[in-house]
Amino acid sequence: MVTYILYGFRWNRAANPLAPGIRAYITLCNILDAAAEYLQHPSTTTAVLNSFKLIDSNILTHLPDLELIEQYDPEDLSADAVSQPYAYVAAKTMTMGAKALSGAGLGLSLQDILQQDPGLSTAGTDVFKKLRDELAPDSEIGWFVVYNGDPERSYGSFYGDSAVESDG
Repeated sequence: MVTYILYGFRWNRAANPLAPGIRAYITLCNILDAAAEYLQHPSTTTAVLNSFKLIDSNILTHLPDLELIEQYDPEDLSADAVSQPYAYVAAKTMTMGAKALSGAGLGLSLQDILQQDPGLSTAGTDVFKKLRDELAPDSEIGWFVVYNGDPERSYGSFYGDSAVESDG
């Protein structure tokens, strides 16, 4: 279980009149190694973040901590649980999970977080706004608290617990 406190914006999965959304973005950019419903998978994250260089070639230099974060509740077994309506593009992320945040103690003041500067350079702020304008122009940049009960979405072997034996 992980709770993220992030500075970023929501990126819709489905298209809307202002932007193509995650699914169409992945298709339009021909990102073969990306899963639109699981952006936090390492290969998807790498592929999508690298594609942002098409928007600005120096984006990962100005935003070295850029992350894609998803909300996910493994206990939710409803039909809509796997595909949430949006994911988050985060310029700054703090993670609360099994360990306390270093230097923060066991609790945080949400008021302090909301007043906190995300620590982006002027160039970083500008390129982050440019990214938002391309991906989700109707989304606001700000602080969000996002729960993900299983960021790795671990699952058992496709073939069960027993080893698959070969005829060799």
